[in-house]
Amino acid sequence: MLVKTKAILLNHVRYSDNSLIARFYTRDYGRMSVMVRGLSSRKGGTKFTYFQPLNIFNIELYHNENREVQNLKELSLSFIPRKILADVTRGSVAIFMSEILYSVIREEDPNRMLFDFIESSIFTLDEMDQGLSNFHLWFLVAFTAYAGIGPSPTNLEDYYFDMLTGQFTVSPPMHPDCMEPRAAAVLNRLLRVTPAELGALYLTGEDRSEMLTMMLRYYTLHLTGIKQINSLSVLKDIFR
Repeated sequence: MLVKTKAILLNHVRYSDNSLIARFYTRDYGRMSVMVRGLSSRKGGTKFTYFQPLNIFNIELYHNENREVQNLKELSLSFIPRKILADVTRGSVAIFMSEILYSVIREEDPNRMLFDFIESSIFTLDEMDQGLSNFHLWFLVAFTAYAGIGPSPTNLEDYYFDMLTGQFTVSPPMHPDCMEPRAAAVLNRLLRVTPAELGALYLTGEDRSEMLTMMLRYYTLHLTGIKQINSLSVLKDIFR
């Protein structure tokens, strides 16, 4: 069946000299692998440069729910970022986000709210002028809600965050997987702010590194099969 949908590129692998398999998250079909051919032809020679993490496409493909890899008919860029491709910092954040999404999203069923969240996050990353150094942390925290492991913010005054139960507590839990009050306060703030407010959130490089490590630990505690995030060390170096 020939179908059209909007698709966000999570990653890709080369299949041959003139083809690749693109892993997309699509608005209408969820996660999907698509065979893209003709990359070495004169007509399609520039297409390989399209396949950057989190690029957004309009795709037309021959969809068969019994196939693991779908066959592409046509594609075009739906959104051309102005800054992500030209800025090493934004590009590194995009790679990190794509690694997280590829590791966490498994379902093939569509989730349009999740698609819209990812798409709006890409737009924000490309456009924002303030708070960029905190954006990857905001994204990790906000994405927990769509991954089904999102904690709720707290109105407590002094608190810890129990990473096993996903709850803020007044007393430290009897195990090591918890955030001390300073880190718990940062998490609580990130649960409440919008990307436009990230510029007012002051964090040291050590704060960011600690929060990044603990949030990834939180993901691994609650979700199975989380893979190693290769861009982690790069982000820590950039935002230290």
